[in-house]
Amino acid sequence: MLERVRDGAFAALSARVFYGWWILGVAALGIFASGPGQSHTFSVFVKPISAELGITPAAVASAYAVATMAAAFGLPLMGKLVDNYGPRRMTLVVSLALGFACLFFGAASNLIFLGLGFAALRFLGQGSLMLNYANLVSQWFDRKRGFAMSLMALGFAASMAVHPPLG
Repeated sequence: MLERVRDGAFAALSARVFYGWWILGVAALGIFASGPGQSHTFSVFVKPISAELGITPAAVASAYAVATMAAAFGLPLMGKLVDNYGPRRMTLVVSLALGFACLFFGAASNLIFLGLGFAALRFLGQGSLMLNYANLVSQWFDRKRGFAMSLMALGFAASMAVHPPLG
């Protein structure tokens, strides 16, 4: 009995509300949350990281560049995982992994761990989250897909405006 009432309520609500807009809002927020793996956030911390680890800013930037390249090579695997398991499930996994990557990055004590932390942040934050959210939004929108993707991209613009001053 309770199941019928619940199913009826959801059916009535679904007839009036297009959940794609909710997915779009979550995706924009997720893109915003990918800020820890983005260049605009990293650039704020080059001097403090180099001072803390006793390495040159050029070494920090080089570690970042190599890590970015390494992370990019992992994205085809993430695309395959998204195809196999779906963007919703993979977004959950990637979000949790990004949290652990942030913790790992915060504990980096030398150039090697710094590079591994950068690679994890770039692969999970900048690469995988954006891939997953773009997939989610594109699955929900057909006619207004371009408009929806542009609204989702506003999350990235907000990240560029908010994360560096917070850093």
